[in-house]
Amino acid sequence: MKIRQSLLALAGAALAAVPASAQSLNIDLGTSSPAQVPSNGYGAAANQTGPWNPVSGGNASTTNLVDVNGAATTVTIALVGGFGDFAIENPAWSGDDEKLMERAVDVGGNWQGAGTITWTISGLVAGGYQVYTYALAPDLPQTLRTRVAVSNANESAQVVGGAWPGSPHVLGISYALHTVTVGIGQSLTIVTSDPGFPGGNLATVNGLQLKRTDASYIGNPFCFGDGTATACPCGNASNFGANEGCLNSLGQGGKLQATGVATLSNDSVVLRGSQMPNSFALYFQGTSQQAGGMGAVFGDGLRCASGSIARLATKSNAGGISQYPAPGDASVSVRGNVTGAGTREYQIWYRNPAAFCTASTFNLTNGLQLNWAP
Repeated sequence: MKIRQSLLALAGAALAAVPASAQSLNIDLGTSSPAQVPSNGYGAAANQTGPWNPVSGGNASTTNLVDVNGAATTVTIALVGGFGDFAIENPAWSGDDEKLMERAVDVGGNWQGAGTITWTISGLVAGGYQVYTYALAPDLPQTLRTRVAVSNANESAQVVGGAWPGSPHVLGISYALHTVTVGIGQSLTIVTSDPGFPGGNLATVNGLQLKRTDASYIGNPFCFGDGTATACPCGNASNFGANEGCLNSLGQGGKLQATGVATLSNDSVVLRGSQMPNSFALYFQGTSQQAGGMGAVFGDGLRCASGSIARLATKSNAGGISQYPAPGDASVSVRGNVTGAGTREYQIWYRNPAAFCTASTFNLTNGLQLNWAP
């Protein structure tokens, strides 16, 4: 098959690695000890279970954060300001609430000549996020207040504080909530500060949850490995409704999604692949859908994008994740030579060198159609 030969040849091209990025994260501020963070089953206000990353207010920068699936990333969080960690017992709180809220970072007060911490989170996948900021003083929650602002968020700054008896969390009492879109190569900035009242106030920050919002995804996924398209080659069908490719050796199907705006005049599209082995991933574009969107067996998966094939880039998965473009890359429309309005089909061909399914040692994600506007 000519397309197979072309794709295999392209896979030998030089690789350009991108940082692994988290889709969603849980961060417990005020401790450096994994033994002191909440359990993986604690979803807090975001109802987002998974590992909690311990981050100390005494460290200028923390790396090696893991996402809610436990996948290692190169997402970093850095801070400027504050007075380090502190811990005060509140008898009203227990269990995971206690672990998240009683160990905190001291933001301080304006009367101290400080009272502000700026948090910068870098390396995130471009797209929409809900940002949950826990900011309640464990010593005097009824009295002390904290102002929380997120740069470029849809919501203005929020002041947090008040009597809170424990779960469930209450918006405006134990946490602030902002929604924000992070662009390609951009960082997320959160500012926690003393709102200036009451007199002698001391602001506090306890933790963060970053929750990727599905509403930010664009395009029309098609050609799934769940039995709704052509059957996968060796019974390796993925779960119905998961909108992913045929299963790989990790027991999950590779998944392609996109964020941004598909306009030729202001292209901000980011193609994001996930649930793949840590190997090579070839992002490519087609002009039509194979077999009317049903796909054709190809390696351990289905080839979905066909017609005139354009190679976008070969990336290296880390934590099962990669994306195109990364900072410094040409946009999708420029790289794909999309010069007029209309649809294009996208897919990722990726290496799966483990002994699994066929002898081909490669698989593919689902297909994704984007409708480009002028």
